Parts: sequence; C-alpha cells; structure tokens
Amino acid sequence: MATPLYRVPLHFDRAADGISDPERLREGLSAVERTGDYLWLACDETPTIERLTLRPDGSFGGHVTFALADYVDLPDDGEVDVEGMAYAAPYLWVVGSHSRKRNKAKEGDDDQACIDRIARVETDASRYFLARIPLANDDELGLVPCARRPDPEDPDRELTAARLRGRGPKGGIVRELRDDEHLRPFLRIPGKDNGFDVEGLAVMGERVFIGLRGPVLRGWAIILELEPVAERDRADRLRLRKIGEDGERYRKHFLELEGMGIRDLRRDGDDLLVLAGTTLSDEAPMSLWRWPGGASPDLPSLVRGNELRRVLDLPFTRGQRDDHAEAVALYDGLQQPAVMVLYDSAAQDRLFPNGVYTDVFELRG
Repeated sequence: MATPLYRVPLHFDRAADGISDPERLREGLSAVERTGDYLWLACDETPTIERLTLRPDGSFGGHVTFALADYVDLPDDGEVDVEGMAYAAPYLWVVGSHSRKRNKAKEGDDDQACIDRIARVETDASRYFLARIPLANDDELGLVPCARRPDPEDPDRELTAARLRGRGPKGGIVRELRDDEHLRPFLRIPGKDNGFDVEGLAVMGERVFIGLRGPVLRGWAIILELEPVAERDRADRLRLRKIGEDGERYRKHFLELEGMGIRDLRRDGDDLLVLAGTTLSDEAPMSLWRWPGGASPDLPSLVRGNELRRVLDLPFTRGQRDDHAEAVALYDGLQQPAVMVLYDSAAQDRLFPNGVYTDVFELRG
C-alpha cells in the first residue's frame, strides 16, 4: 500500500456566503478538480460547488461557495448529490449520482422500525443532473463560474451554462438507457444495492466519460461515453449526440477492475485514471488504475485487466469504518507526478476546526 507524500489542509469558512457548513462539507466531500491555484470541491449533500485557493504554505483556503441554481435551473429543490467534476476549458462539468436511494436503518430504532425504513426507496429529481458551467477570470474574485460570458476565441459567440435536457429518472442519461441490454434492469435499483449509480467524470474535447459505481456485471465495471452539445433553439440545454453504432446516444466501455466499481475518473493526457472500489457500503481496499488511451477510444471497449496498469493501492485497515477514498485530482507543481485524494467520512485525525486534511500520493506508472 502506498504512503502519502504529505497531507494538505483544506480550510473552509463558515461565513462563505452563508450557504455551506464547514463540518458538513469536510465530512461529505464527493468531487474535486484542480485548475491552477484553485481547488473546486463538492459535497454530496449540498446543491453547491466550493472553491479554495492555494496559499503560500501549500494549504488551500479563501473559501467561496457558489450555488448551482445561480447558473443552471435545477430539476427541483432536492440534493444534487454531486459525484464528479471535470474542467475542460472553458467549462467546469458537474454530474449528479443519477441514483435512487434506500433509507438506512437508524440506531436506537426497534426491529420493525428498521425493517420499515429499509423498505423505503426515494427518488430525487435533482440527482439526475449533468451540466457545464463556463469559468472566467474576474479582476477581483479570480476564476469564477458564470451563467454566460463572451467566448474569448469568438467575440460574436456567447458561452452559456447549460444542463442536459429532461427531468429526473425519465429524462437525460437514464432515458437513453431504458432499452439497454446491460443497464436497463438496474435503473430502478438503489445505488448502494448494485443499482445504477454515477461516480466520476472526465472530459476530453467533446467527449464526456461517466464512471459507474454500479452496476458491476460479473466483475466488469462500466464507463459511459457521451457527447453533449447545446440544443439548437435553447442555449441553456444540452442534448446527446448519436455516437453509437446503431444510433445510440452513448457508448459503453467495460473494465476488468477485480470486481470493483468506479468511484472516480480523471483524465491524464490521453489516458483515464480510474479510482476503483466496492459498489456496496461495505469495507474493501481501493486502488487507482490507468487505462492507457482511455480518453480517446475509437469504439466501445472491453478492457481486460492485463490492459490496465495498477498505479496506486490506497491505505486500508480492516475494521476501520471511515476514510473512504471518494475523489481524486491531478496535483501539479511537484517534482514528480502526483494525485490528491479526498475522503468521505474522514477519520478523526484528519479533522481540525473548519477543515480537513487530504492526502497527496506520488503517481507511478
């Protein structure tokens, strides 16, 4: 198992626009992207994105919160459950989990109450969310999201924040998968039950890659490839271009990840880095894999284990019920290639007032 090069403190601010709670944020981080001196983060329980700025001491602070609803109209007021972010100039892309959720049994409840709770399955329309938001440099605020901005390469064109058309489980990505021979049976199954569950996002040009935590099919994890483009008559909506051999608006790529699902994606040149972990809520080791050429496949792919490179085994202690690796970002500025890893349910020794420590690992191979 790998040992971190060092820990990086992230400082959150309770007063950041009055929207985000530092304690809630630091224990529910679910997505990360780095653009130069800025670190973009999301919590799976808030309809916001967070921006931190690199400080001279190597920590990140200067916390600013941006409400997603200020840039795109959300399907409803529920949680977006952001599970992936990726920057491809000039857009920051954001994706929700697209999953249904089963209620948890509560400690202290009697047996029948627990049985009743785990029978309930909920659907939040806002979880079915894929959007791109243009970023622009402001003289005072630095790099910020915009609902619209001039295109720096074409002054006569305007860049507009937009989300994929449709609402909830009857629209967007899920609508296109209703007749899919592999994924159709899993669309109504809750995410933590090996149902359909998005975790991870990577972008290469017009290609958008979405990792699936579940389902895992007899040991094969799945990445969906999409090409969202603006609607012809509505700039704030995206549609999916037909890219499949039979006119489908998606391609499927199957990866042999030792039975694990996908927990995050990150583009590294023409390659994809894949964070792999269990599809369920149980404990299991997590690893980072490299799919050479994964960001530019020509056809739907079946990628066997010997075609992937295992580049990082994250620390794991059996019985430790916290510190679940949740998101990765390339970490520039060091003498060697590196990645930052964020954790859900961070261990107590990572926490400090209004902040949390993340790990930076050397990226080998």
